[in-house]
Amino acid sequence: MLVFSILKILNVGVMTQSLTEDDDVLNALIATCDDLGIDLKRVIADMGLPAKILTAAQQFIPSHLFNCVLETIAANYHCRDLALHIASELQSPQLGLPTTVMALSNTVGTALNNASKYSAFYHDTSYWQHRISDTEVSLFKAASPFSSEHYRQRNLLGTAQMFLLLNSLSPHLWRPNKVGFSFPDPGVHFSKTFHTFFACDLLFDQAEDSISFAADYLEFHVSGSDINLLRGIENQTAVMKRLLLQDRNLVDQARLLINERLRFAHCTEAELAHFMEISSEQLRDELNRANISFTEILEQQICKRAKEYVKKYHAPIKLITSALMPENEDRLSHLMMNT
Repeated sequence: MLVFSILKILNVGVMTQSLTEDDDVLNALIATCDDLGIDLKRVIADMGLPAKILTAAQQFIPSHLFNCVLETIAANYHCRDLALHIASELQSPQLGLPTTVMALSNTVGTALNNASKYSAFYHDTSYWQHRISDTEVSLFKAASPFSSEHYRQRNLLGTAQMFLLLNSLSPHLWRPNKVGFSFPDPGVHFSKTFHTFFACDLLFDQAEDSISFAADYLEFHVSGSDINLLRGIENQTAVMKRLLLQDRNLVDQARLLINERLRFAHCTEAELAHFMEISSEQLRDELNRANISFTEILEQQICKRAKEYVKKYHAPIKLITSALMPENEDRLSHLMMNT
């Protein structure tokens, strides 16, 4: 995993905490289930997953299996605000390398720009982007069937963590204007939790998931800014990326980036082109010259991940196919049997 290899060598203050990011998320899930009276071990067992998965945070949290556990709990226990409870239990927002560099940047504006350099490494259903008008900033991530239909809780968890991070950059000063969600209103029973957590106008059934705030906030100083530490991370990350990619052709680089995104949800051709800093047309041309298509690479990597879930966790095939290729489960079943 590309980002894991990068982060593994970064011996920096913000990461030298007692818990890893994945440990923090797993502990928050366990604490939430305890608070809500949910038997998490029973949920895991009923899904056909082994109990040991709850002791393997670095494999479980960045996986579709974690996504499925969240959706199963939300559905079976009528807990459509589950992700907000989990986010409230976290020691700190856990959205990967981009948010680490945000927390060390000088101002909120530079934080957003710095994060955009590492967009492939968001621990979320999609990568966060931003647009700025004269009066307002919108931080947003594109909606997809994975984020708005299949993995709403993982999506909501990501939005909640970005919200918490923005609030932590300049404590007690930041105020949101509104938060948008790509999924429908969860209903009156859950509205209180949503409004209590975000404390601003909420919009549902939107074209994207977003957090909007006043443009003046871009000039605010980040309370935990450490430019020297930030430069150290950026330099070490650049070196590690060169080492990982220097002997790889474009197809192999594409596989690495797709694998990184498959840790959390999915990857589209447009997203891959964005991560590789080329246009979609250029990407298609390069892949055509290599006699392979984006779809072929994506399916190969999905199939590889599916087989890993079988080997490591003996996960039921039905669970795997619905998790990794919910809109074409038969296709994934065929790939797993014939490759």
